[in-house]
Amino acid sequence: MELEQSKQRTHAYAFLIFASFFLYIILTGAKNLYVAEKTTLQSLGTFGSYTDLASTMEYYFYAYAAMQIFLAFFMHKLNIKWFLTITLGISAVISILMAFTDNIVSHWVLYTVNGAMQAGVWGCTIKVLGQYLPQKNLSVANSLMTSGPAVAGVISYGTAAIFGDNWTLPFIVLGVILIVAVVLYFLSVSNVQRFPRELETHHVVHSDGTEEDVSEEDKNDFIHINSKKRRIAFYVISVIMGAVVTSLFFTINNTLDIFLKQIGGFDNTTSKWLTVLAPVAIVVGPILCVRACVKYTNFLHVATVFFGLALVFATILLFVFDFNIFLSLALILAFMILTNGGRSISLSIAALQMRDKIDAGLCSTLVNAAASIATGVIPKIFTQILDNPTRTVLQNWTNAFKLVVIWNVATVAIIIALALWVKYLNKKDKKKETDK
Repeated sequence: MELEQSKQRTHAYAFLIFASFFLYIILTGAKNLYVAEKTTLQSLGTFGSYTDLASTMEYYFYAYAAMQIFLAFFMHKLNIKWFLTITLGISAVISILMAFTDNIVSHWVLYTVNGAMQAGVWGCTIKVLGQYLPQKNLSVANSLMTSGPAVAGVISYGTAAIFGDNWTLPFIVLGVILIVAVVLYFLSVSNVQRFPRELETHHVVHSDGTEEDVSEEDKNDFIHINSKKRRIAFYVISVIMGAVVTSLFFTINNTLDIFLKQIGGFDNTTSKWLTVLAPVAIVVGPILCVRACVKYTNFLHVATVFFGLALVFATILLFVFDFNIFLSLALILAFMILTNGGRSISLSIAALQMRDKIDAGLCSTLVNAAASIATGVIPKIFTQILDNPTRTVLQNWTNAFKLVVIWNVATVAIIIALALWVKYLNKKDKKKETDK
């Protein structure tokens, strides 16, 4: 009987991880389809400039962030299963409706509503995963969820490329698949609710010979969150870092197809197919980062390495981007792999690693809200630099890459400062314990 229940529990965990991942990649793929279709939409001449098209995603992320901030106050009262079923079901319908629009204003309206409907997906799925999964399953869930945006990129650009210059059918196809994903997630949560998470401990022998059973979460507690003040500080710092590192990643991520078209000279369809390389490659980033954080629990040190290496590639890119398109593409992919991996720390790794010290759902929702604002603002700023009519294409891209390097330097500096601060606090705590 116990063996059968253990198998059911294992299957329930696996089903929840799969359904969460599938829901997130289809939802994100359907949303990012608009980004994948922007070169086609711009070439039609009826939907405005790249900056006008970027405004659609800007409005989406404003609504997304605003709703997330609202949800942060009520998440503990939500019936997540039913909330996501209703809101994401509406989102699927909106995706299908996009196929029947013919002007930019309708895009702004539909994507603003869509942003509000999709706002709960990240925080709610992370909260459910943290609530039910045992420690041994967290690394798998973390790797999949943080690689979700990269896989979604394959879905969005791949679907757009398959249908070529027909931009309407992809919205219908992914909208229908999203309905299926919502149903599967509903079933997975209903199933796993039968198996509450069990408290896990491991046996530790201290240097003085004493022994005790310590929780798995305490083993990873390199940041001492032992007061309300520090808990709030953790939330605030996480939010700031979420915005900073997401801004850095999306400086290039949303404009790679434009780069391939303007600098590489490729047509719309070819640039879409080449852009698929990016999400295929950058999926490696979060996987490497999760593994590094399992081995080295101080995720600030891991972040320093990832963003430090990204700075090296960004600096080289600034000086050689117009030399060879394939060399430039390789440098861009290396930069995106590292920044996508590093930002997964802010988005989920930190929250799940500290899940018994903080509210993982609240933390991930707040971080995602800040990241959403950054995702809406930064690509528009970047495209405004690229759309500057007073300069040449090469001058515009030079200025854009200068922004990337400067932002990368700031990111590394902030992470190092945080690491030093945490080290100081830990020494302070140790001194207090010694004085006692």
